[in-house]
Amino acid sequence: MEIFGPNRNKLLTFAISLLLVVGMVISIFTPNFFIFTWWSKFIMQIAVGYWAIGLGFLFLKQQRLTMVSFACCVVLCLYLKGTTNSRLDPVKVTNEPKFSIAHFNLSESPRDYGDVASIIKQTNADIISLQEVTPDWNVILKDSFNQAYPFSCQVSGVDLHSSKIYSKYKYTYCDTFYSEGVPNLVIGFPNGYNTDLVYVVSSFIEPPIYNQAYEMMKSQFDAIGTYVRNLNSPAIALGDYNIPATSFDIQKFREIAKLFDSRRGYRPDRNDGRINFLEVPIDHIFYTGHFDCIEFQTIIGKNATRLGIKGLYQFNKDSMTYTPTPNHIPKIGLQTTH
Repeated sequence: MEIFGPNRNKLLTFAISLLLVVGMVISIFTPNFFIFTWWSKFIMQIAVGYWAIGLGFLFLKQQRLTMVSFACCVVLCLYLKGTTNSRLDPVKVTNEPKFSIAHFNLSESPRDYGDVASIIKQTNADIISLQEVTPDWNVILKDSFNQAYPFSCQVSGVDLHSSKIYSKYKYTYCDTFYSEGVPNLVIGFPNGYNTDLVYVVSSFIEPPIYNQAYEMMKSQFDAIGTYVRNLNSPAIALGDYNIPATSFDIQKFREIAKLFDSRRGYRPDRNDGRINFLEVPIDHIFYTGHFDCIEFQTIIGKNATRLGIKGLYQFNKDSMTYTPTPNHIPKIGLQTTH
């Protein structure tokens, strides 16, 4: 079907093929310009789009364009497969200790502070990481959380870098380290197997919307990744990283720190059971091989408002220097199955 006319068909076919290929390449190898970084955030949706475009060309009997579209879709799918958690087999739930961690950025929350605080508390996570904690939020949190979460550690301030961690368990380590002048909050707990601590590293990285911010982001990832790797202990790294898990910078960060992604590709993980095709997660929980992630979900509030994320983790004793305490119960009293 010569939809472009006999004289221009080959030229237009070549031009459209070139545009399709360029769009695919930019989705993977993203230039440091805002429009391209914005485009690459939707790489999963773009892959589906190439598939749909290919079907359209197939209907129009444009064989070459159909093949190019499907080929681009395949390349993007292979790339996406390579960026997801390699532990795709279902995790076997064992009698090893378990703990849950939730993370929320309070700037994304509606102004009905009481309702949001109640939803966060209802997650019943053992550890709760909060970012962009304003003085108003501090008052609400003090009234709502102090009884259920008697232990907390905070980086004070009124800017984007104000963060706080609430815990049901007493920590033995609380500190901050800085990357590009931005504080990263760190707490540590006894793990019950040996003398190592379980570390939780909460970080905030500003969106890379211009070149200087992008270079700052890369420096932060290098610093955080190196810090987590040098802990040489069980660790959870979480926070608002403001880029999707499919990006090269996240992949490099995970490689440096030897971390796994709590998300297993693009799947419905919202606690309301809905699927938001256009949602691009930019908040993450990564973990070292000392754990297995057995559950992960996005926390949704009223009116389908996205509030945060939560993961449930169990110790992977095969990766620990296994010196169990009686009944395998860690010193901090992490949840066990019976």
